Amino acid sequence: MTIIKDPALEPFHISRDQHCYTVVETITPEAKNLEKGSEGKVYEKPLGHFGNLEAALKKIVKAKVELKEEYNSILEYIREYNQQKETINKLFNQVNL
Repeated sequence: MTIIKDPALEPFHISRDQHCYTVVETITPEAKNLEKGSEGKVYEKPLGHFGNLEAALKKIVKAKVELKEEYNSILEYIREYNQQKETINKLFNQVNL
C-alpha cells in the first residue's frame, strides 16, 4: 500500500493499493464534543474508494468544501469550491496528469 499525503490535501490523504485509491479523512475530536475529563483520539475515516487518482482528488475538493458548516451565500460557496479545485489543478499541472 502507498500513502499519499500533501499539505494541500489536509485533513485528507489518499491510500493506494493494487485495486483502488481510497480517500481518508483524519479527524481530531473537538474538546466541545468530548465528555468532561476524557481525551479524544485522532482517527481516520475512509470517505470512498476510487478507480483513479483524478476521481480521488475530485472527492477531496468536494469534501474540503463540505468541511465548513455554513456559507453566507451561494457565491461564497462557489468561490470556496473554485479555490479548492484550483489548488488540486495546480498539483495536477505540476505532474502532468
